[in-house]
Amino acid sequence: MTAFAVAATVLALLAVGALLLGPRLVRQPADGVSQARSNAAVLRQQLAELEGERLLGLLDEAEFRRLRDELQQRLLAEAAQAAGVSPGSARPRRALLVYAAALPLAAAALYLQFGHPRLIGLAPGAAPAASAPANGEQVDGTLVQLEAHVAASPGDARAWVMLARLRMQRDQFAPAAVAYERALEASAKVARDPLIWCEYADAAGMTQGGRLAGRPRELIDRALALDATHPRALEMAGSAAYEAGDFHGAARYWRQLLTQLSADSSEHAELAAAVARAEQRARFTLPAS
Repeated sequence: MTAFAVAATVLALLAVGALLLGPRLVRQPADGVSQARSNAAVLRQQLAELEGERLLGLLDEAEFRRLRDELQQRLLAEAAQAAGVSPGSARPRRALLVYAAALPLAAAALYLQFGHPRLIGLAPGAAPAASAPANGEQVDGTLVQLEAHVAASPGDARAWVMLARLRMQRDQFAPAAVAYERALEASAKVARDPLIWCEYADAAGMTQGGRLAGRPRELIDRALALDATHPRALEMAGSAAYEAGDFHGAARYWRQLLTQLSADSSEHAELAAAVARAEQRARFTLPAS
């Protein structure tokens, strides 16, 4: 409750600040205001789409935050440009734009932290179950919607990919593999994407306890045929070779991937250690035919 009170106070101060700054600003041209509002609406829609992709698991948290920050900066910059702000008069307008952007963002953050989205539409006095896993319910609901969509539109490859990724997220590996296969069959563009072949290989491997022999390895080879330098394909090819006892091959794939990683990154250090292990074991085995 203390955190809620502090956050509510900050929102109130932001609102008061906006009211005090507003009358002091230089009046903007009408066409500039219209353009700024149009740009803001487009960018807000893009922010909402980003949030949807994050919930679907299409973006990880770091990538989501980076893209969100870029869109918020564009929101401020394009609004100022559309209004024709000169360097000498930009400060007060920028202050109001900061307030305008901060208010809805802060309100959304406050609601996500303390609110209950599931209360919307409930009768007064009704409350959501305290222990209900909201994220899990969202994923399950999206799964149902996607399954209904692909049943009605089996040629929608993008929907099949989204469905496959959601099924992987729910550890439904066999249905995920089927969805990836349908996506590849539905679109030549998707079939040219090595990442989808790698994800399909991952799903197929998980259906056999995480092993990459057999069908998963064939799918990895398809990905490499499309892009011999694809990072995930190289990583998986090395893992498949190592699993099969082809330590020479594993070291070869991983060395190719190593050149793509920053030398001072933790990923580089971990992969370098894996290459060293593979090379050490390769000294005591014959090269694979």
